[in-house]
Amino acid sequence: MRFFTSDEAGLIKGIDIDAKVSLLEAQSRAAKRARADAKAKTVAKASKAGAAATAETAQSTKLEGIDMWTVSGTVSRTQGIQQMSNIKWETDTDAFVVGRNNGDVEVLSKDTGKSLYKFSEANFADKFSIKHNGRFITERRYVGLGGDRDGSHFITCTNMGEVRYQSFTGDGATLMKVNADTYRMRVHQKRPSIFAVGGREQELTVWDADTVESGSQSEFTKPRSAPLFKSKNVSNDSLDLRMPVWITDMQFMDDNASTPLVAVSTGHRQIRIYDAKAQQRPVLDWEVSKHPIYHILASHVRPEMFFADNMGNVQQLDTRMGRVVGGYKGIAGAVKAMAISEDGSMIAAAGLDRFLRVYEAGGMRRALHRAYIKQRVSQVVWDWDRRDLSTEEIEQKEAEDIWQNMDVLSQERSEKRPSKRKVAAA
Repeated sequence: MRFFTSDEAGLIKGIDIDAKVSLLEAQSRAAKRARADAKAKTVAKASKAGAAATAETAQSTKLEGIDMWTVSGTVSRTQGIQQMSNIKWETDTDAFVVGRNNGDVEVLSKDTGKSLYKFSEANFADKFSIKHNGRFITERRYVGLGGDRDGSHFITCTNMGEVRYQSFTGDGATLMKVNADTYRMRVHQKRPSIFAVGGREQELTVWDADTVESGSQSEFTKPRSAPLFKSKNVSNDSLDLRMPVWITDMQFMDDNASTPLVAVSTGHRQIRIYDAKAQQRPVLDWEVSKHPIYHILASHVRPEMFFADNMGNVQQLDTRMGRVVGGYKGIAGAVKAMAISEDGSMIAAAGLDRFLRVYEAGGMRRALHRAYIKQRVSQVVWDWDRRDLSTEEIEQKEAEDIWQNMDVLSQERSEKRPSKRKVAAA
């Protein structure tokens, strides 16, 4: 299995994990190598030859089953990656589009790490101080990023509500501004011009960048057209007090772009499902956590959803019953990103503790693999193009290799060798 991670230091890394080497087995082998390395260091103090042996042993103490390399970037805080999404560049090249701390939007080749395109957002890094919803906003950051599968357009959104939908050729940019203090923007998986936004005191809103009427192509202005869908706040509580709005993440649940089914998480511990065909208020509303929920991930295979709060807890929700069925242990910091395997049997989580962890989705929810990334991870992409063989496929391939490597009895040898019946008759 192969992953790509982006981090706050500006690096994109590739990680290959051997599915056949489990976490417990890798830890056991690493402990044995560590003991051998400590013994070699003790011997090294007595002779120079021992020192050379120590250097050779130290190179072999990497965790087995894990191969990691830097795809692109150098360590730089200004080049730190806030958002990353995979796209097809010119329809035939696998690439990533990233949004950096300094406002740059860059397209990087997945294979070589070469920069294919770069756009710089003007005045992105300027310092300011704006009070909104009782909080001071002092810097811009990207809260959403996406691109067309054919590499024709990209779309970005900042926490100030500035949305840019622009072709990579620079023509036909659509600039629009939604409310400030935007917390998250998500792009539709089938039509990247469709996107949803939400934030503090900002209801879920779904827009189509191809049809939105913007007042200017050089400034971020309020759109003059109506959105495809805008939610309404839930009913007042038992004391008839208005419920606060704080949308932290969202996921498109189906392929329908005109009347989508959207799941959202809130900073008030809820997960809600909105059906644009039914009503503006949520059709399902569950309070599932004791802490603010920051990230959600919907499975494309089974009716389940994974969510992570600000305390490093990752849990699994059954969307048929609205019940939490279990959690994933071992995470020491807040989770920044999650990804799911193509068959939906595993999930990966990474964040502030600098570890990429792979878990069994469902069942015992065991920790299967773990890799140390060295930097705080901001985004994770599971490379579905590199598919791991199942246990049955591995056994079948091994059996085929055995049969192909067996010696074949030639026809001449079989004719020369007399049968047992002829020998007995003689």
